Amino acid sequence: MLDRSKLATQIIDLAEKLFPDLKNTSDLAQKAWIQICNDKNFLQKIEQSKSIFLVPTWQGNLGDIFEIDSFIKEYSVLSVDGSQIYPDRNFSGANCFLINLGACFLEYGDKSSVKFFSEPKLFLPQDFFNINDKIQFSHELVDFLREGLELKNMFDLALNFKLKKDFKNTICFIDGSLIFWFLESKQKEVKDLFLNKYLYYLEQCYQNSILVAGFISFPKSRELVNLIKLGLCHFEIPECVSCKKKYDFLPCSQVDELIDTSILRIFLSKFCRTTIFYSKSKIIDDYPKYLKTCFFYLNIGKEIVRIEIPFWIAKDSDKIDLICKIAIDQCSKGSGYPVVLAEAHEQAVVKGPDRDFFYHLIQKIGIEKHKKFYFSQKSLKKRYMGI
Repeated sequence: MLDRSKLATQIIDLAEKLFPDLKNTSDLAQKAWIQICNDKNFLQKIEQSKSIFLVPTWQGNLGDIFEIDSFIKEYSVLSVDGSQIYPDRNFSGANCFLINLGACFLEYGDKSSVKFFSEPKLFLPQDFFNINDKIQFSHELVDFLREGLELKNMFDLALNFKLKKDFKNTICFIDGSLIFWFLESKQKEVKDLFLNKYLYYLEQCYQNSILVAGFISFPKSRELVNLIKLGLCHFEIPECVSCKKKYDFLPCSQVDELIDTSILRIFLSKFCRTTIFYSKSKIIDDYPKYLKTCFFYLNIGKEIVRIEIPFWIAKDSDKIDLICKIAIDQCSKGSGYPVVLAEAHEQAVVKGPDRDFFYHLIQKIGIEKHKKFYFSQKSLKKRYMGI
């Protein structure tokens, strides 16, 4: 049981660290941002630098701001989400896992409509061993598989809608990033298996002119902060190793506590977006050029969000404007968060009663097949707490 009085005391003691005063840091970052935006040679410095920081390149001028000056009434938007129930080692006989896919398609205009989808998929862990004996099953693999199924389901539904009707002004929103960074450190067999699947469905979207965008609420990204770090560097051409050897105090450390949106709140007005940035994440090296992930920040009114798009979309300003207009309208309708993403999540989420039904059904069918089931004592203790 949580001792609330002890917890309150600890929070009070750590209040200054939990809620730091970042005004001076923000002022420094603001001045540095203005300086690097006005430095015509800054992009060249970035390209020549030998820094350890992840920094992007960009279209046009670093400080360019674009106003989204009109709104949209007729459009459609699709989103797919997923959730899972992992294999439960406390329940002998339930050596399987469930991935539940949910989707929402919203159409606005003279004839507005909404369509919901939900599809459960049951798997056995050994399905992975049959693919490659070097791949050891883990809960991570379930997450990776779910990601691929979400992309597949999104493409299948989008193509189906496209074939049935005019697909103009339609966006597929993904909840999260198009940079599959979580595969960077994985063994080659795992990385190749899943990344190839992800890129295949993004490729199919490209081939069929289906617009895809990743929507990231409250982003914690620091690429723009890293640009400021390089702008603060003592060296004319930033070089982190030499800098650390020569100086005890590193000026770049002054902005360590900031994230990109800390800076953008100062410059990015409501219903405006930044220029397009090109991600230099290591995993992006494995993407074909037209699928490489680009991103921009958009002030939707209640917050600044990060939106990621493939390179083929980033080249077309009309497509970018369409994505912005739909994102703003969806957030307006959803009180700050896209309606379509929230509804897709509701269709996908596996709640407590659903989880109980899943195990009950497995047990029921197992009994009908004359199979024995065993629960761990830990599991039983949690279900039936005695006093």
